[in-house]
Amino acid sequence: MPSRKRLTRQDVLRREIEAIQIYRWEESERLGRDIGRNTAAKQWIRKNAKAFRDYWEKRLKEQEEGSGG
Repeated sequence: MPSRKRLTRQDVLRREIEAIQIYRWEESERLGRDIGRNTAAKQWIRKNAKAFRDYWEKRLKEQEEGSGG
């Protein structure tokens, strides 16, 4: 069975940035105008950051426990 690449905090941060970029695109399309990077980040953080971070913290913890480390 192929081994999976270990997830790092940098990987999680990269996924968070990508999620914000997707949110910006979707909201801009919905509104018919660019909402901008700062607005998108603020809105995404307010609406999604806690659940996103809780999910990925759990994955990181499971990975650490699974590796015996």
